[in-house]
Amino acid sequence: MKTCLKVCYGRKDNMTSKKIILIAELSQSWNDGWYYKTGLEQNGHEVIPVNADSADNSEEKVLRLIKERRPDFLFHLKDELPAASFEEFRKEIRVIQWYPDPVIPDWLPAYVKASDVFLTMSEGLVGKLREFNPHVFWLSQAFEPSAFAAGEITDKDRELYSCDVTFVGNLGSKPQYLPRRTYLKSVLDHGFDLKWWGPRMPRKFSTVPFIFGKLGRAYGGRLVWGEEHAKISKLSRIYLGFDSKPDLRKSMSERIYIAVGCGAFYMCLHVDGIEEILEPDREIVTFESEEEMIDKIKYYLKHDELRRKIAEAGQKRVFKEHTYDVRTAQMIKIIEDII
Repeated sequence: MKTCLKVCYGRKDNMTSKKIILIAELSQSWNDGWYYKTGLEQNGHEVIPVNADSADNSEEKVLRLIKERRPDFLFHLKDELPAASFEEFRKEIRVIQWYPDPVIPDWLPAYVKASDVFLTMSEGLVGKLREFNPHVFWLSQAFEPSAFAAGEITDKDRELYSCDVTFVGNLGSKPQYLPRRTYLKSVLDHGFDLKWWGPRMPRKFSTVPFIFGKLGRAYGGRLVWGEEHAKISKLSRIYLGFDSKPDLRKSMSERIYIAVGCGAFYMCLHVDGIEEILEPDREIVTFESEEEMIDKIKYYLKHDELRRKIAEAGQKRVFKEHTYDVRTAQMIKIIEDII
């Protein structure tokens, strides 16, 4: 569904209010489930949350909620319960899944089949997923502004987060993460001040040179979220992004929306179709090789005003088109058109 991001840029005041069961991880304030809940509520819908991390999360509990509350549909993200449970729910209610990863693990097809509407954040996966269910559509992730308020920027913040280049993400040992280490090491080898944040690199023989080398010394020491992520976005001169599946059409992760929404000057490895989301050289900057990345870092570090204009244009577009209140309105529109 190629047009689903070209409609519903604001909340739809004429949209009928829905009652929705949301099954998602809700144990921590940074869990994405809160973003979906907030977006739906901003559009006037009633959300009945079920914490997927709770020991009380069960098929019996959800069936009881369905029968007691009579919601319009059930909405979930991953494999919070067995696929057979969602098949049971479908006897009582419509089931919607919005899958947040750009891969198809072995367990996923059963959940695609158990959905009345299945949404994927990767447009490039739509064709394959429709082999299991004709009602598969692309819907990109988004930004929830209320979760990323920077607050007051202090001198301590400037000392901790300011740098030429920052990266927030995983440098683990999965194949899709390995190129990131090479790109970031090149940034350091060219003399730029780099700080990166995220999970610690796994302690393996293969990672020893990274952990105890320049890349390890550039590590900020922790995962970041919310206010801290917002401050990093504002105080780094260039925020680098490396999506794990750049050749998979429009498979941008949520991080692009978070960084740009927080005001970052965002420079990323080109993702197929990204120009339909944010315009390169006007709202973000993209590169297709290590050499091009270094050349563009050198160029943009010398042009403060141009970086500021691009960051402001990108942030304006994200707030207009790519927040979770906009995205959940698009989700409801897709659902209403199908069922």
